[in-house]
Amino acid sequence: MSGTVGVGGAHRGPPLPVYRHPTEADHRALVDDIERWFGGRRMRPLFGRMWFVHFASTSWVAETAEGRIAAILLGFASPDRPKEAVVHLAAVDPNLRRRGIGSAVHRTWLAGMAQRGATRAIVAVPPDERVAVLFYRSLGFEPELAGATPLWGVPAFADYDADGVDRALFTRRIEPAG
Repeated sequence: MSGTVGVGGAHRGPPLPVYRHPTEADHRALVDDIERWFGGRRMRPLFGRMWFVHFASTSWVAETAEGRIAAILLGFASPDRPKEAVVHLAAVDPNLRRRGIGSAVHRTWLAGMAQRGATRAIVAVPPDERVAVLFYRSLGFEPELAGATPLWGVPAFADYDADGVDRALFTRRIEPAG
């Protein structure tokens, strides 16, 4: 998928967002606000400009009719495991949540990854981020169980990214493009 994508059909109410690949200018527009989107968690180190330069074709933003970014998904097709696609970071503006925008940007990303030949999607989330855990489960992601231990009631991996940085891994099948 390239360019912009509308999520469509008959619709009443506010205009639906347009889904497009991010640009380098989007980084500047979001970097000062991204930690608010994550409830104050320190996210800037994960939100580098290089994602908007080198991974734009495998990432998506949802943009409102007014040109405001409503959601972002930074992701990529693994160069070492070409059948796997990875969500690096995904977020929805807190003022625009619970409208299906996050689900739609993930569906758009999954379709793009299918076109690249990926058959499996992976995301790592903090096991104590209940909203993220429930969100990914609602999208059909299942917890990785092999080697996991229960943390915060979720199968997870202690010290996965560093000492004290636990992660729950969730995976789902990507339906083939076509």
